[in-house]
Amino acid sequence: MKIVNVLIWIPLFMLLPPQESLGQAQAGWESLFNGSDPGKHWVSVAGGTLPNAAWKVDQGTLRHEQGQRGGDLISKHVYKDFILELEFKLDKNANSGIKYFVAPLHTKSGKVELNGPEFQMIDDVNHESVKGGISPKTETGSVYLLYAPNAKKVFYGHGKWNKAKVVVRGKQVEHWLNGVKIVSYERGTSSFRALVAGTKFEMYQSGYGEAEYGHILLTDHQDGASFRNIRIKRL
Repeated sequence: MKIVNVLIWIPLFMLLPPQESLGQAQAGWESLFNGSDPGKHWVSVAGGTLPNAAWKVDQGTLRHEQGQRGGDLISKHVYKDFILELEFKLDKNANSGIKYFVAPLHTKSGKVELNGPEFQMIDDVNHESVKGGISPKTETGSVYLLYAPNAKKVFYGHGKWNKAKVVVRGKQVEHWLNGVKIVSYERGTSSFRALVAGTKFEMYQSGYGEAEYGHILLTDHQDGASFRNIRIKRL
């Protein structure tokens, strides 16, 4: 999990007011990856076009190649209340994740960074940072550093497809993994802010995870990970 520094470049679509970014609400599901053209819905967080390295389309899946760096991908539009679904498959020992409510945040040192809560995706069995259950708040399905998944969690492991879902209704957020709800929390409460204050996210002046609207972001950790059937439904 890393933090994106955006001291210089902020894409034009982030400067639009929410009603212009969102456009007209659509009934039903909207595909965020059609299996062939990720550029329709995603851009590089670092420059406004798709990276020419690391991210590839492979047999209808969006894949990040092992050992390569292309930068994070960020959605062109922002979302408020929604259901986000996708399938992901990790290489052995891989670390990845998908963030939501990603928005510019001011640090206490005066910088501006893009960040938001993360649905963590990691090889729970082999990755040194989590194997053996040593770090529940950073294992697959967690809200990274804040909330651990519950005991009902079912994770099929690396090399297999798993289905992630994030449900947001106002300040209420749910993480689902393979059809099971594993996290439920409320953004912006005193207990939420206390958890944030106990992590590296305390560097922000205020508002981590509390944006009214935010982008979706696929992280680049230079590890092998594949994604497919990425879709979102506005509520």
